[in-house]
Order: sequence, then structure tokens, then C-alpha cells
Amino acid sequence: MKKIVLFLLLINAFTLIHFSCKKKNQSVPYVPVDIYLNISLPAYVNLSGVGGWTYVTGGSKGLIVYRQTLDNFMVYDRHCTYNVDAPCGAATVDSSNVTISCTCDGSKYQIYDGAVIQGPATFGLKQYSSSYDEYNNTLHIFN
Repeated sequence: MKKIVLFLLLINAFTLIHFSCKKKNQSVPYVPVDIYLNISLPAYVNLSGVGGWTYVTGGSKGLIVYRQTLDNFMVYDRHCTYNVDAPCGAATVDSSNVTISCTCDGSKYQIYDGAVIQGPATFGLKQYSSSYDEYNNTLHIFN
């Protein structure tokens, strides 16, 4: 009898853990990215100084390119990370130029590193790799 009770308790515990851990889909879809930006072009004038940013076509819902230092750029997908299946618009840089906001759910992210600063999102923005060729003033964005 004790074995049956213990078995039933284990099944109940497993069921409770299994269903309580289910969360909204938080995985931004994979989209191949292989983009070269000539930072010298007028379209990218905002990237000429540290702290500058611009939107670029690519990724799942577009990209935000942010110049973190003279030779380091951060690139984020504009796809919000809380409820990735929501059909709403892309994340945008707010008027302070330091926060990225998601109109779908009110989540906010730091432009400096893409980290969540206000939920309900618990995952930072999806980042892409980049390499900067200072000699040619070219930024390569890729995954």
C-alpha cells in the first residue's frame, strides 16, 4: 500500500512540475543573416559616433545596430522575446536613445547590451555577431 501511495505522489508531483513550467514561446525564429554595411554611406551616418544606432532590414523583424564603442557594434533582432508568436510590430528605440521598447507587451531592453530592464520579458533581445573593418569602415553582421 505504501508503494502505491508513494507512486501516486510522484506522479502528481511530476504532473504539477511539468505543467507549471510551461511558458510562452520565447525563441525568436532563426533567420540567416549575412549583411555588410558601409558605415561611410549617408544612410548610416547615425553610426559614425559612439552611442549611435540605426534600423537595418534583416533578421526576423528587422535589426537594430548600435555602436557601443569605437570598434564594437551590438546588433539585435527587433523581434520581442516575451511572446514571439504575437503578430504585433517590431521593437523600437525610444526617444531617450537608451531603451528599446516592445509595444506588444510593454517590455523594455537596454540598447547597450539588449538586456531586459522591464518585463514581462525574461530573455534579452536576440543578438547577432558582427565584425568591424576599421580600414574599410565596413561592418559585417552575421549568424
